Amino acid sequence: MEVGPIANGGHFVARHGGQVIFVRHAIEGEKVLVEITSATSKMARGDAIEILNPSSDRVAAPCKYAGPGKCGGCDFLHITMEKQLQFKTQVVKELFARIAK
Repeated sequence: MEVGPIANGGHFVARHGGQVIFVRHAIEGEKVLVEITSATSKMARGDAIEILNPSSDRVAAPCKYAGPGKCGGCDFLHITMEKQLQFKTQVVKELFARIAK
């Protein structure tokens, strides 16, 4: 599945069969294989367990505990620092626009 834009909380948005899936361990624009970790009737959460078409912003995570099925505290370690800052800026701008209008 193709990964879409970033969402708050370290996830990226993807869609499959009309359902929204919040995917961890991926980067916008990548094609990934996703393992669903939880689901409701409105949305699902999952981990990118295989990267089929990696982003040029993907790097090897420096922490051996980062990744699917491991520690949940390192959501962006697989992304270059420059791109991490762009994503975080994008999330903050979206939150201000939505909440503070």
